[in-house]
Amino acid sequence: MKIFSIPDFKDQEKQRRANILVATQLASGVMIVVIVIGSYIMVPEHPEVLLQGMVGTVVMFISYFLLRKGKLEAAGWMIAILGWLILTLDLVLISGIRGVNVLGQVLIVMFAGLAISGKSAFIITIISAGINLIVLQLELNGILVQPAPLQANLTRWLIQTVYATLAAVYIWRADSGIKDAIFKSQTTADRYRALFEHTNDGVVIIDLNWIILSANTQAVELLGYSETEIVGLNSLEFGDPDNLEAMNRNRENILEGQNLPTFEEVLVRKDGSQVPVELNMALVYAVDGNPCHVQCIIRDITERKNYQLQLEQQALYDPLTKLPNRTLFEDRYQSIHSETDQSLVAVLFVDLDNFKNVNDEYSHAVGDQVLQELSSRMQGTLRESDTVARMGGDEFVIILDSIRNKMDVSKITEKLLNNIYLPIQIGEHSIQITASVGISIDEKRNLPDLDLLKNSDAAMYQAKHSGKNNFKFFDSEELSDI
Repeated sequence: MKIFSIPDFKDQEKQRRANILVATQLASGVMIVVIVIGSYIMVPEHPEVLLQGMVGTVVMFISYFLLRKGKLEAAGWMIAILGWLILTLDLVLISGIRGVNVLGQVLIVMFAGLAISGKSAFIITIISAGINLIVLQLELNGILVQPAPLQANLTRWLIQTVYATLAAVYIWRADSGIKDAIFKSQTTADRYRALFEHTNDGVVIIDLNWIILSANTQAVELLGYSETEIVGLNSLEFGDPDNLEAMNRNRENILEGQNLPTFEEVLVRKDGSQVPVELNMALVYAVDGNPCHVQCIIRDITERKNYQLQLEQQALYDPLTKLPNRTLFEDRYQSIHSETDQSLVAVLFVDLDNFKNVNDEYSHAVGDQVLQELSSRMQGTLRESDTVARMGGDEFVIILDSIRNKMDVSKITEKLLNNIYLPIQIGEHSIQITASVGISIDEKRNLPDLDLLKNSDAAMYQAKHSGKNNFKFFDSEELSDI
């Protein structure tokens, strides 16, 4: 019945107790009506039953009002205390069938245990035992005398039947509420287990000391372990050794209860290989409000990283030679500047001589292969700290970083020209290419006031004018004579 689920609580345990409480309120209301009407008709010498019924009715309404306000424990204690008090006073002062009221006290104890807490049932049991012992002593000493005990008649049987029926209905509803709560809990657990096992992401449950408690199939496969191997391992072992400080900082923040946004990290597999992942970590709390474990969702972002790398390659690198393009060259050129650095930097503008003849004589496909070979040779001539970029067509630019003097640049350029001139064998064709190189040198601190690329380009034309297959340093006076 829907009424047994009013009101709704997000917490399943609270919902179970609320269901039992509503069942108790309904059963108690029926009992009050039956006993009050029956007693008023059949035993009019006990008018106190009307007062009890009125008090009981008021208590039911107050309890239900508190329940609707979400005050679950207050609603439960309202019924437990007032119910126990009425039954105890009836036991002490009115009823001659003490077993019936003892049964009522038992029902109150059961109710307290199921609807409030086990501790509350224990408290009421101790109080009831103490009061009943006092009543017994008062009777044995003749102090307490029943004023008008109920006779052995149909009325007493009716009251006993109502109590017994109430007990049966109450236990039935309590059992139904418990089964419903267990079913819902099991259903939720099954859904979580299905999500845990069948999600596309890896899920790892970690204790507060970062020891792995469990991991789903996706996480196990991603990290390269078996399920039995991964349980018990310290999750810190999977961290990128080059980024341990950031990793530890994130974990400290999580244990402090901070809600971290999804972040990227590199994890180390069992075989030592690395995998880029996206992590979402959250601290999970127990019912008592204390943290119990950390849930970590792992998403493999290898494909995304490869795609980003591909986009970067397209944006910053020449598709034919795989060398940096003009955009990346300008970025690296700007990054070299330092306001206080007096070390030298050289920019070499390289233009292949008569390269158009190669395309015309052998085809553009062969020309592309020549460009690829020459690009590889130029890279092999330079240091790792240097940059060679393709500006387009048959033009290349080289940055020589932190050079000592002009002589060093000359030696590097001569070696570069010699490597370019070596024959290139493509199929049946042996092709030789020459190049003209213009060079501009200055201190790094002066770069904002200079355009070394423009100067080296001008020097390159000076080299071509003087016969090609050579190099020239930028000289504004010589340029004015051309």
